[in-house]
Amino acid sequence: MSVTVTYSATFGNYDGTYGPDAVQGWDGSDGLHSGTTGSFENQDGFLPAFNRLFEIADHSENPGAFAGDEDPDPVVDLGLWDLLGTFSGTQYASSGEYAGLDLGFIVEAADGSYLNYTFFASPTHTLYGEIGSITFGLGLEQDSNGLYYFDEELVTIDGLDTIGLNGGLDANGDVIDRNDPNLTNDTHAIVNGLKDGDASALWAAIDGNIGSEVFNSAFAEVLGVPETTETELELAA
Repeated sequence: MSVTVTYSATFGNYDGTYGPDAVQGWDGSDGLHSGTTGSFENQDGFLPAFNRLFEIADHSENPGAFAGDEDPDPVVDLGLWDLLGTFSGTQYASSGEYAGLDLGFIVEAADGSYLNYTFFASPTHTLYGEIGSITFGLGLEQDSNGLYYFDEELVTIDGLDTIGLNGGLDANGDVIDRNDPNLTNDTHAIVNGLKDGDASALWAAIDGNIGSEVFNSAFAEVLGVPETTETELELAA
Protein backbone atom coordinates (compact mmCIF):
# COMPACT_ATOMS: atom_id res chain seq x y z
CA MET A 1 0.00 0.00 0.00
CA SER A 2 1.03 3.66 0.05
CA VAL A 3 0.48 7.01 1.71
CA THR A 4 -1.52 9.99 0.48
CA VAL A 5 -0.21 13.50 1.01
CA THR A 6 -2.82 16.29 1.08
CA TYR A 7 -1.70 19.90 0.78
CA SER A 8 -3.83 22.82 1.98
CA ALA A 9 -4.51 26.01 0.03
CA THR A 10 -1.96 27.89 2.17
CA PHE A 11 0.82 25.29 2.14
CA GLY A 12 2.85 27.36 -0.31
CA ASN A 13 2.56 30.64 1.59
CA TYR A 14 5.61 30.19 3.82
CA ASP A 15 8.67 30.68 1.65
CA GLY A 16 9.92 33.69 3.64
CA THR A 17 12.19 33.87 6.65
CA TYR A 18 10.95 33.65 10.22
CA GLY A 19 11.93 34.59 13.74
CA PRO A 20 14.89 36.54 15.11
CA ASP A 21 17.34 34.26 13.27
CA ALA A 22 15.57 34.72 9.91
CA VAL A 23 15.20 30.96 9.42
CA GLN A 24 14.21 30.00 5.90
CA GLY A 25 10.73 28.56 5.33
CA TRP A 26 9.82 26.25 2.43
CA ASP A 27 8.90 26.57 -1.21
CA GLY A 28 5.51 24.95 -1.75
CA SER A 29 6.58 23.53 -5.12
CA ASP A 30 9.16 21.35 -3.31
CA GLY A 31 6.40 19.44 -1.49
CA LEU A 32 7.47 17.42 1.52
CA HIS A 33 11.08 16.99 0.44
CA SER A 34 13.36 17.77 -2.46
CA GLY A 35 17.09 17.39 -2.98
CA THR A 36 19.75 15.21 -1.42
CA THR A 37 22.69 17.57 -0.98
CA GLY A 38 23.90 18.45 2.51
CA SER A 39 22.34 17.59 5.85
CA PHE A 40 18.61 16.88 5.98
CA GLU A 41 17.71 20.21 7.55
CA ASN A 42 19.49 22.10 4.77
CA GLN A 43 17.62 20.33 1.97
CA ASP A 44 14.48 21.66 0.30
CA GLY A 45 10.84 21.00 1.09
CA PHE A 46 8.56 21.17 4.10
CA LEU A 47 10.08 18.42 6.25
CA PRO A 48 13.63 19.85 6.18
CA ALA A 49 12.07 23.24 6.97
CA PHE A 50 10.30 21.62 9.93
CA ASN A 51 13.74 20.68 11.27
CA ARG A 52 14.78 24.31 11.05
CA LEU A 53 11.60 25.84 12.45
CA PHE A 54 10.32 23.48 15.16
CA GLU A 55 11.98 23.70 18.54
CA ILE A 56 11.07 23.17 22.19
CA ALA A 57 13.37 24.61 24.84
CA ASP A 58 12.37 22.30 27.71
CA HIS A 59 10.38 19.12 27.11
CA SER A 60 9.55 18.86 30.80
CA GLU A 61 7.65 22.13 30.43
CA ASN A 62 6.21 21.36 26.99
CA PRO A 63 5.99 17.56 26.60
CA GLY A 64 3.12 17.51 24.13
CA ALA A 65 -0.13 15.76 25.05
CA PHE A 66 -2.33 12.78 24.32
CA ALA A 67 -6.03 13.14 23.55
CA GLY A 68 -8.95 10.91 22.69
CA ASP A 69 -9.87 7.56 24.18
CA GLU A 70 -7.18 5.86 26.23
CA ASP A 71 -6.00 2.35 25.38
CA PRO A 72 -8.12 -0.07 27.46
CA ASP A 73 -5.55 -2.85 27.10
CA PRO A 74 -2.02 -1.42 26.73
CA VAL A 75 0.89 -3.78 26.07
CA VAL A 76 2.82 -2.17 28.93
CA ASP A 77 1.03 -1.78 32.26
CA LEU A 78 2.14 1.52 33.79
CA GLY A 79 1.07 0.51 37.28
CA LEU A 80 1.20 3.42 39.72
CA TRP A 81 2.86 5.64 37.12
CA ASP A 82 -0.51 5.82 35.39
CA LEU A 83 -1.73 8.04 38.23
CA LEU A 84 0.67 10.82 37.24
CA GLY A 85 -0.89 11.77 33.93
CA THR A 86 -2.39 10.67 30.62
CA PHE A 87 0.03 8.54 28.62
CA SER A 88 -2.31 7.10 26.01
CA GLY A 89 -4.84 8.24 23.43
CA THR A 90 -5.89 8.24 19.82
CA GLN A 91 -3.92 11.46 19.28
CA TYR A 92 -0.56 12.86 20.29
CA ALA A 93 0.02 16.55 19.58
CA SER A 94 2.80 19.05 20.08
CA SER A 95 3.33 22.72 19.27
CA GLY A 96 6.76 24.27 18.85
CA GLU A 97 8.06 27.46 20.38
CA TYR A 98 10.08 29.06 17.60
CA ALA A 99 9.34 32.78 17.53
CA GLY A 100 7.54 33.82 14.39
CA LEU A 101 5.89 30.54 13.36
CA ASP A 102 3.91 28.35 15.80
CA LEU A 103 4.38 25.16 13.83
CA GLY A 104 2.99 21.95 15.31
CA PHE A 105 1.94 18.41 14.50
CA ILE A 106 -0.86 15.98 15.37
CA VAL A 107 -0.26 12.22 15.20
CA GLU A 108 -3.44 10.15 14.79
CA ALA A 109 -3.54 6.47 15.66
CA ALA A 110 -4.75 4.07 13.00
CA ASP A 111 -8.41 3.06 13.23
CA GLY A 112 -8.90 0.77 16.21
CA SER A 113 -5.42 1.54 17.56
CA TYR A 114 -3.96 3.76 20.25
CA LEU A 115 -0.75 5.68 20.86
CA ASN A 116 1.00 4.91 24.13
CA TYR A 117 3.96 6.12 26.19
CA THR A 118 5.58 3.81 28.74
CA PHE A 119 6.83 6.60 31.07
CA PHE A 120 8.87 4.86 33.82
CA ALA A 121 7.52 1.36 33.12
CA SER A 122 9.88 -0.92 31.19
CA PRO A 123 11.00 -0.24 28.52
CA THR A 124 11.11 3.30 29.86
CA HIS A 125 10.18 6.47 27.98
CA THR A 126 9.17 4.60 24.84
CA LEU A 127 6.33 5.38 22.43
CA TYR A 128 4.39 2.66 20.64
CA GLY A 129 1.14 2.18 18.75
CA GLU A 130 0.12 2.08 15.09
CA ILE A 131 0.21 5.49 13.39
CA GLY A 132 -2.53 6.25 10.87
CA SER A 133 -1.78 9.84 9.89
CA ILE A 134 0.23 12.93 10.78
CA THR A 135 -0.99 16.49 10.20
CA PHE A 136 1.21 19.58 10.36
CA GLY A 137 -0.21 23.01 10.89
CA LEU A 138 -0.25 26.32 12.72
CA GLY A 139 -2.21 27.30 15.83
CA LEU A 140 -2.82 24.08 17.79
CA GLU A 141 -6.25 24.06 19.46
CA GLN A 142 -8.60 21.64 21.23
CA ASP A 143 -12.29 21.18 20.51
CA SER A 144 -15.07 20.66 23.05
CA ASN A 145 -14.24 16.96 23.22
CA GLY A 146 -10.57 17.63 23.91
CA LEU A 147 -9.38 16.53 20.46
CA TYR A 148 -6.65 18.53 18.76
CA TYR A 149 -6.92 20.47 15.52
CA PHE A 150 -5.18 23.39 13.83
CA ASP A 151 -6.41 26.88 13.07
CA GLU A 152 -4.54 26.41 9.81
CA GLU A 153 -3.73 22.96 8.47
CA LEU A 154 -0.75 22.80 6.12
CA VAL A 155 -0.29 19.18 5.07
CA THR A 156 -1.55 15.74 6.09
CA ILE A 157 0.14 12.39 5.49
CA ASP A 158 -2.43 9.55 5.51
CA GLY A 159 -2.05 5.80 5.25
CA LEU A 160 1.00 5.37 7.46
CA ASP A 161 -0.58 2.16 8.75
CA THR A 162 -0.40 0.62 5.25
CA ILE A 163 3.35 0.75 4.56
CA GLY A 164 4.68 -1.89 6.94
CA LEU A 165 5.69 0.17 9.98
CA ASN A 166 5.97 -2.02 13.08
CA GLY A 167 3.92 0.12 15.46
CA GLY A 168 6.68 -0.16 18.02
CA LEU A 169 6.10 -3.89 18.59
CA ASP A 170 8.34 -6.85 17.80
CA ALA A 171 7.27 -10.18 16.31
CA ASN A 172 6.16 -11.37 19.76
CA GLY A 173 3.96 -8.31 20.33
CA ASP A 174 6.32 -6.78 22.90
CA VAL A 175 7.25 -3.11 22.91
CA ILE A 176 10.59 -2.42 21.22
CA ASP A 177 12.89 -0.45 23.51
CA ARG A 178 13.73 2.97 22.10
CA ASN A 179 17.42 2.10 22.55
CA ASP A 180 17.31 -1.37 20.98
CA PRO A 181 20.42 -1.56 18.77
CA ASN A 182 19.02 -4.33 16.58
CA LEU A 183 15.41 -3.33 15.90
CA THR A 184 14.03 0.16 15.36
CA ASN A 185 10.80 1.12 17.07
CA ASP A 186 9.23 2.93 14.10
CA THR A 187 6.60 4.75 16.14
CA HIS A 188 9.10 6.07 18.67
CA ALA A 189 11.60 7.04 15.97
CA ILE A 190 9.01 9.03 14.03
CA VAL A 191 7.06 10.67 16.85
CA ASN A 192 9.95 11.33 19.21
CA GLY A 193 11.92 12.60 16.24
CA LEU A 194 9.20 15.14 15.43
CA LYS A 195 9.00 16.13 19.09
CA ASP A 196 12.74 16.83 18.95
CA GLY A 197 12.40 18.82 15.72
CA ASP A 198 13.68 16.07 13.43
CA ALA A 199 11.47 14.82 10.59
CA SER A 200 14.15 12.67 8.94
CA ALA A 201 12.75 9.38 10.35
CA LEU A 202 9.33 10.26 8.99
CA TRP A 203 10.79 10.99 5.56
CA ALA A 204 12.80 7.76 5.63
CA ALA A 205 9.55 5.85 6.30
CA ILE A 206 7.52 7.42 3.49
CA ASP A 207 10.23 7.99 0.85
CA GLY A 208 9.22 5.77 -2.04
CA ASN A 209 5.82 5.05 -0.47
CA ILE A 210 3.89 8.12 -1.63
CA GLY A 211 1.09 6.82 -3.82
CA SER A 212 -0.79 10.05 -4.47
CA GLU A 213 -0.72 13.73 -3.65
CA VAL A 214 -3.87 15.81 -3.33
CA PHE A 215 -3.77 19.57 -3.77
CA ASN A 216 -6.34 22.10 -2.65
CA SER A 217 -7.71 23.66 -5.83
CA ALA A 218 -6.13 27.05 -5.14
CA PHE A 219 -2.68 25.54 -4.48
CA ALA A 220 -3.01 23.26 -7.50
CA GLU A 221 -3.72 26.27 -9.70
CA VAL A 222 -0.58 28.02 -8.46
CA LEU A 223 1.55 24.95 -9.22
CA GLY A 224 -0.17 24.18 -12.49
CA VAL A 225 -0.90 20.54 -11.51
CA PRO A 226 -4.13 18.49 -11.25
CA GLU A 227 -5.86 18.50 -7.88
CA THR A 228 -4.98 14.81 -7.57
CA THR A 229 -1.87 13.27 -9.06
CA GLU A 230 -0.29 9.82 -8.84
CA THR A 231 3.20 11.24 -9.34
CA GLU A 232 5.71 12.87 -7.05
CA LEU A 233 5.28 16.62 -6.72
CA GLU A 234 8.62 17.38 -8.31
CA LEU A 235 7.68 15.26 -11.34
CA ALA A 236 4.24 16.83 -11.69
CA ALA A 237 5.29 20.47 -11.25
